[in-house]
Amino acid sequence: MFLTPGSPDLYPVMKRLRDEAPVFFSEELNMWIVSRYDDVARILKDPRRFPAATRSFILASYPPEVREILAATSTFSAPNMGFDDQPVHDRLRRPLTQYFSFRGVARLEERIRAIADRHLDGMPDRPPADLVESYARPLANSVIIELAGFPAGDRDRVLRGHRALNDFFFGRPAPDVQLGYAKDVRAWEEYLAEVIDERRRGRPGDDLISLLTRKVSQGEADYTDEELISLFSFDIITAGIRPSSFALINMCDELLRDRRRWEGLLAEPGRFDALFDETLRRSGLATGVFRATAADVAIEGVRIPAGSAVWALTASANRDERHFAAPDSFDPHRPQLGTSLHFSHGLHYCLGVNLARTVTRAGIAALMRRHPGMRRVTERAPVYEQGINVIAPARFTVEW
Repeated sequence: MFLTPGSPDLYPVMKRLRDEAPVFFSEELNMWIVSRYDDVARILKDPRRFPAATRSFILASYPPEVREILAATSTFSAPNMGFDDQPVHDRLRRPLTQYFSFRGVARLEERIRAIADRHLDGMPDRPPADLVESYARPLANSVIIELAGFPAGDRDRVLRGHRALNDFFFGRPAPDVQLGYAKDVRAWEEYLAEVIDERRRGRPGDDLISLLTRKVSQGEADYTDEELISLFSFDIITAGIRPSSFALINMCDELLRDRRRWEGLLAEPGRFDALFDETLRRSGLATGVFRATAADVAIEGVRIPAGSAVWALTASANRDERHFAAPDSFDPHRPQLGTSLHFSHGLHYCLGVNLARTVTRAGIAALMRRHPGMRRVTERAPVYEQGINVIAPARFTVEW
């Protein structure tokens, strides 16, 4: 069931797991799966016993010739925020916190709105339209690529590297493309090293690459070249592009399922934050978070050996009736909404929360201005993103 993105049975299966097998070992995935809210939150809050160092598990799932290439890349070997804990995590994250803070992203909002308007002009003149392909995905791509500081003409090179890494980390690329994807990762990192070096030697701009290279040169940040490559390759591009598009599409999906939600936000834009948070609690961006075990641990009376892979199902935790009343219903006024785990928790709480929220707000506001009467087109067989750890439509057809 977990290998079938968008399966209508996914949430009922998660409930069954919470009730009957809240901790179990999957032979097919070779990992332990944890599904109750309290247990998932405990894992996320305890990086000492449940470290994020899971790249070795990812590498182990590929053949030797693919592993050899990937293991030599910075993305799979150098420290980054996604896969490293203290003290490395804070050293890498601290120079970025102000940029991604509430105030930092607020300074970018006008620029993001302009990007949203630009991509709105690229939608078909007449309905129907696939909101993923014509709007959400290119909008999210542009925001991350422009803010990072990659030249506009290099968009295809960036997205080629992103496609390969996204499939390695969050999907299951077919055997016949794995070696080519590994070579794409190597070529992507060579290109990324060139861009970083050019920015270091040239005139800095107001982008992230300029910001970090300047901080390093002034002694305000401590990154090796390999760490800079790893940070931009995974933390900024791989982990940054897709969540923003997923959040936008999932929220449009929830709002348009009940036109009263769409009309309510259209009338009162101040409702956005609660609607956004409840959307991601109920229809989160990911199925869960991967962790390792640093020592033998016991969860719900089940012993998990040291060195095991653990999949903490945040999507299940966010629908756990032990924590959220009537968890399957859409209720932006629920009292415990702030405890949702859709952006993780603890040390690895998502750095891009404010950015994802702002991109989604700007994207939906632009849609509402241009197409206030937008409606979803019900498809007989919805198409979902491929990958074992994403829950988002790959196609979302609308009309107006």
